[in-house]
Amino acid sequence: MDKDRIDGLNGSNSSNCSNGLNYRLWIVLCALFIISCSSTDIKREIRIPEEVREIKPERPAPSEPKIPEFIPVTEDISPVKTRIVDIVARNTPLRDALHVIAEATGLNLVMEKGVAAETPVTLTLKNVSAEDALNTIFTSVDYFYVVKDNMLLVKAVDTRIFELGHPAIVQTYSVDVGGDILGGATGSLTGGGTTAGGTTTIKGNITQTSKSDSTAFNFWDAIEKSISSILGTTAAAAPGQPAAIQQSFTINRLTGTIFVTASKRNIERVEQFLNTIKKVISRQVLVEAKIIEVQLSEGLKYGVDWAFVNQTLGDGQINITTPGFSNVFPSASPYISMGITRGASFSTLLKALQSQGEVRTLSNPRVNIMNGQTALLSVGRNVSFISKVEATTTTVAGAMPTTTFTVQTSNILSGIIIGIVPYINENGEISLTITPIISDLIQLQEKTVGTGTSQTQISLPTVDLRELSTTVKVRDGQMIIIGGLISKKENLQDNKVPGLGDVPVLGGLFKSRDKAESRSELVVVLQPVLVSR
Repeated sequence: MDKDRIDGLNGSNSSNCSNGLNYRLWIVLCALFIISCSSTDIKREIRIPEEVREIKPERPAPSEPKIPEFIPVTEDISPVKTRIVDIVARNTPLRDALHVIAEATGLNLVMEKGVAAETPVTLTLKNVSAEDALNTIFTSVDYFYVVKDNMLLVKAVDTRIFELGHPAIVQTYSVDVGGDILGGATGSLTGGGTTAGGTTTIKGNITQTSKSDSTAFNFWDAIEKSISSILGTTAAAAPGQPAAIQQSFTINRLTGTIFVTASKRNIERVEQFLNTIKKVISRQVLVEAKIIEVQLSEGLKYGVDWAFVNQTLGDGQINITTPGFSNVFPSASPYISMGITRGASFSTLLKALQSQGEVRTLSNPRVNIMNGQTALLSVGRNVSFISKVEATTTTVAGAMPTTTFTVQTSNILSGIIIGIVPYINENGEISLTITPIISDLIQLQEKTVGTGTSQTQISLPTVDLRELSTTVKVRDGQMIIIGGLISKKENLQDNKVPGLGDVPVLGGLFKSRDKAESRSELVVVLQPVLVSR
């Protein structure tokens, strides 16, 4: 009994526990429900004011892309390209042969004034297009034809416009080297002379003068004369033609255009001539010049040893091409000489010259030159001096005479100037006319001229001058070397014992003067490179 009671107690306890657990679970669920309801109420209380709300515009629906309409490409097909004709003519008048083609193609035939309709043609054409037949006929007659709409128009003359695009500039080029070595002085030699008095006059005038052809350099005048010669005053009349065809042309030099009205053959000749001119003048060369000063080492008083330089570059790299010189550079160059390199470059030449002394590049200009045009390269200092003074004395009664001076100045370049004119042939060979002139201003000596109030001073320059003018032919990329331009400078330097050297009279015993002499050679290297042919 006691056991059963205990079991009953245990059962009631477990049921009580489960009821308590269910009660707690129910309380938790109620609490969660209350919290969720309260949060919902809070969210409902948050409202956005009407004035703050953003009104989004309504966007229209995107339209579908339109498919472009298909437009077929049409070509105006002329009947002369589609109709096949057969023509057999023997000494048949031109109008009859053209009438057959016009009938076959359904074209109207019109012949302008000046066309000789009786011009005979002989040909046999089978199974060809009407266009080929017309081209064949008009290669044998000096006329033009045009097919427009349903018209076949035959013309005796036509107008063509050509464009050259050449600037309306007239260049001049002149070279004058040498001069009167004796300065205009004359002398005589006695004994063995050829004159009756037994004397012979001494002269020292050697001058080389080159001047450009002014007619050739006037480009547009030359073009005008050439076209006039091609066209003539009138064109030759075709057989059966009663009158000659009047032809003309007009040149607009500013725009570089040429209007030509002429017969078919003459227009073709003018076109061929102008195409050749454009091809020739469009050739261009890039000339790079290096002016190098070599401070000669001891023992090279006669200049750069070009034979040694040639060995450094490789035997046969430098060849003389100027007439009157040997095949290779001499061992020394006390005169102006010129050679052409076969395969050496600027860098290898500079390295070879460094064996002769200190090398310094003075200038490295580059210039593009059109065929037959001139270029001038100048490097140095331009010095002005008074070369002429004119005095004019004015006398007024009762007053002292008044003298006025008119001064005329001149300029002299102390440096180097190189004139270059290239000519390029169709094979790419370049002929260069080269004139290097090197001047070194030694001093400007002031001289007083006149007496009294008419006294004035003028400047007389003393200049060392070296010059050369020649024409050479080279290939693309070869270098031209001009050497032998040697200058000698002397420097005097006084040395003295400090203090004692400044003592009057006796100070000369404590002084010495050293004379230093330096020699340098100017080397000009030109390398022409073809830009266009």
